[in-house]
Amino acid sequence: MLILNLIAILQFFLSIEYSYSFRGFKNTQNTYYKALDSVYFRSFPFNKLPSYDIYVAGDTINIKIPKSVVNVSEIVNWKVVNLRRNKLMFVYKNKPRILIDRKTIRPMKLKPGTNPLTGPIIAFGDNAALHVPTIFNPNLTEPFLKWNYIEYLYFDHKNEEVSVLRSLPRLKDDDWKFIKEWKMMDYIHFDDKLYLLIKRSIWNEKTASVTQEISIIRLCLDKRVELISSAIEIRYNRPEFQNNQITGAIFICLAYYIPEKIFLLITHKTANQTLVHKRYFFNDFVSLFDKTGEECASGANNYTLMRYHLRSEVRSCQKTTFKSCSSNRNTVPSVELNFTQILDYHFIFADGMSELTGLEYAYDHTFNETHFCHQRIGYGFIQICIEIDKNFNQDDSIQNVEVFFFGFPFYRLFLSYNNLRYNESRLCEQYVNTSLMCYYKDNSASKDHLQLHYYFNHRPFGFFHVTEDTNEVFRKTIVRCLDHLSCIHCMMYGHSMDCIWSDSSCRENEDNVTQTVNHCFKITSISPLMFNSTSPETLTIELDRPLEFNDTQEYLDIKAGPNNHCTNITQNHNVSIFKCSMRLSESGKFKISVSLRNYKYADTNISALSTEKVDIVAPEVDYLPIIVSLVSGLTLISFIIVYVRSKKQQSKGPKKVTKGKVSKFSDSKEKQGSAETIHSVTRVQAKILASRMNTSNDSTIQAKPSNKPWTSGSSVYYKS
Repeated sequence: MLILNLIAILQFFLSIEYSYSFRGFKNTQNTYYKALDSVYFRSFPFNKLPSYDIYVAGDTINIKIPKSVVNVSEIVNWKVVNLRRNKLMFVYKNKPRILIDRKTIRPMKLKPGTNPLTGPIIAFGDNAALHVPTIFNPNLTEPFLKWNYIEYLYFDHKNEEVSVLRSLPRLKDDDWKFIKEWKMMDYIHFDDKLYLLIKRSIWNEKTASVTQEISIIRLCLDKRVELISSAIEIRYNRPEFQNNQITGAIFICLAYYIPEKIFLLITHKTANQTLVHKRYFFNDFVSLFDKTGEECASGANNYTLMRYHLRSEVRSCQKTTFKSCSSNRNTVPSVELNFTQILDYHFIFADGMSELTGLEYAYDHTFNETHFCHQRIGYGFIQICIEIDKNFNQDDSIQNVEVFFFGFPFYRLFLSYNNLRYNESRLCEQYVNTSLMCYYKDNSASKDHLQLHYYFNHRPFGFFHVTEDTNEVFRKTIVRCLDHLSCIHCMMYGHSMDCIWSDSSCRENEDNVTQTVNHCFKITSISPLMFNSTSPETLTIELDRPLEFNDTQEYLDIKAGPNNHCTNITQNHNVSIFKCSMRLSESGKFKISVSLRNYKYADTNISALSTEKVDIVAPEVDYLPIIVSLVSGLTLISFIIVYVRSKKQQSKGPKKVTKGKVSKFSDSKEKQGSAETIHSVTRVQAKILASRMNTSNDSTIQAKPSNKPWTSGSSVYYKS
């Protein structure tokens, strides 16, 4: 009991700083690059009590919510941040809300000092989410709200309250003089990195001109609660950005290239109100960010800090040591780069199927606008369009473009051309070395007044439209079971698409078979059957057939029970016999499990379980060193508490920021107090600290947030 109490006390103190941090997580194979939608349907049509699947950061729950509580057209637009059925928290139309016991929806409070939500959020699970506020201040008038550029939010289900834990704040209180617009257009995440695509308009007082830019900010997800402090930016400024209005900008990711080929599809509205689509290419997209950090740390020319750039101020980087994803607080390295290639892209849709050039390829064209060809003559590539409709191309309020992309082993890209008018909406598909094939199936049913979003349905795999007023749902289910040519691929990657391996082929799981254990391979023998501290630690496993897998994407997980893991796994020449070193952690009799998993995805797993059990006698743990370590740790913590309290007493008097805090960056014309210090990240202390201290531990002094109610005038500067 003493040991347990000591452990609990130590965990309590260690959890103070990171009690509101999200855990590390994996997304599923279908959401590895992007997870736009939280809510989808397991079955159609709906009954009186619709059943919804809720997806958040790799995990899914099923929940039934009466139509009397929420309409279908509303719930599909929820951005859910947790998976508590009795207290489900979400954001809808920029308002944080909570669903209580699946019966009542209540608004959530904003903690004093937290601005209203104005932009998109990205859910991390564990009640945490990233919020990128939308700032719209075209007349450069002083707002009441003092904005942040990026915010890390915590949603408290107990107090029904939302707070900002970390942020990238304005550099100075008068940033409103320079920022006309700041808006996140899209995002993409993979390999523990998150990339934000930002459109912004900046006023330059010296040149009396406005610059419209595209910015991409990389954040490192493995920093968890401190991910904002890892930010690095690359930015782009093109003549067409200044001459045209940017109405849309999205990432395109072609995962079948190694590494992934990533580029932008940007929609411009020209002076004559015509919409033009252009593709903007990078050279090795991923490497651009670490290179920017390295060059900034070396003091190279043309590299600056993002928040100074937003004010058109020159701020050079000081030489320092660069480490990828290190915590730089609010010192965000920034550089302007050039695209390696720029190509137009014109969507030319027929009434039925249309074959377009692959998104990554250049092509010759005679039409300079996207259009619909409603009637054609001729055949194949010599067809001539005799009825063209392109009036829609002058109204960006009724159409947009979205892209969904999937990696190993599916390797597909879906492009959705959305229109409020169903007959001018298309779903297109592209995979390795193919054209972009677009489809339209005429239907006599009225499908106008659609929402301008094609929702992704995780399972069954597909997409659906929802009408704005009538709550009608029109879905397209996509079955790709036949693409999986082996049992392992079918069960690992096709199972989430309701595929099953049967009669030597992968087919649709019409019988709802759920078994994935011992389905593709079985354990025929294991040896030895006894493990203790004196016996050999090598476990030998024989399978009934060779286990073929891609070791660049997949790995074996072998264990006895939940806690006895096998390491140093080796295999024989025909991949049917495996040897590994058993690590003894828990005593008992356990079956051996052999699981094949994907390095990246959360929902890919196939396993075999032995019929025999191994008898494990784990060595006893000597608790004396643990007790000594715990007592030493608690003593150290006590000294830290005393030190913090003494700093609290010192902080009651006036403070001055010393020059040592700003030595990383040089600008003799600015006062040192306004420099970006290494501790300038906005922090919200955990409650346990807040109850004991009246001042922040940060070295940067910040004014206490105002508790005045928000005025109606604040909405002028924020647009959803």
